[in-house]
Amino acid sequence: MGFCGGCAKALLIVFNFIFWLSGAAILGVGIWMIVDKNIGSYFEVLNLDTHDQFFKYAAYILIGLGVFVFLVGFCGCCGAIRGSKFLLGLYIFFLVLIFAGELCAGVLMIVYRVQIEDKIDDALESSIKKEYGESVTITDAWDVVQVQLDCCGGNGPNDYVDSKFVNKQSEQMIPLSCCVLTNKGTAEENPKDAIAKNGTACYDKLGEYYEKGCKDGLLDWGKEHTTILIGVGIGIACLEIFGIVFAICLCRQVDREDKY
Repeated sequence: MGFCGGCAKALLIVFNFIFWLSGAAILGVGIWMIVDKNIGSYFEVLNLDTHDQFFKYAAYILIGLGVFVFLVGFCGCCGAIRGSKFLLGLYIFFLVLIFAGELCAGVLMIVYRVQIEDKIDDALESSIKKEYGESVTITDAWDVVQVQLDCCGGNGPNDYVDSKFVNKQSEQMIPLSCCVLTNKGTAEENPKDAIAKNGTACYDKLGEYYEKGCKDGLLDWGKEHTTILIGVGIGIACLEIFGIVFAICLCRQVDREDKY
């Protein structure tokens, strides 16, 4: 094989090693979506039901895509080492499919994030007034978010006014998770173990409670994580373009050698 063909072969093998790492990253994101309890809490608060089958399917699709990337990378390595036009052609086809899928997923993620930002006020207010204290899942999710972000309610503690929680707990104007705690570290793991610094003052909103709402913290958390995911997706997509180019060059070199 000529110099250009040898370079294309070496570059394709190096690319596939990086491609395998990207597959591991995608696989890790899918597993993270399933096992991380914090992401479930944040999504629940935003009225994005993590118990919905579509959320689980999205996580499983990412896991499946990560495994698929491993298989495609293996196909590319075998095609490069053996100089097989069939394997290289199959490899190019799968790379184009993955590239198109990632492009669509990135666009959908951007659109989805914009929709969440547009509807977040209504979503948070509805979640607080109608479901906090009624739904165990939503209540636990809000407690996790409020303890971790040092906040209270969506736009502030007044979100609890006329809520079902306050109507049931007439002696409390805000929940324990809104209070300044003496054991914040422990409470982040299990909000039910939280101990208020001054529960009497906190519950009556006289002091020792957080006055800022959780909206900004939730938006910052969402932007941070979606920006990372979008950036990783763009980086992998750019790598795939190089992989396609290397594979085409190697495929053409193999074709030339077959003619001679």
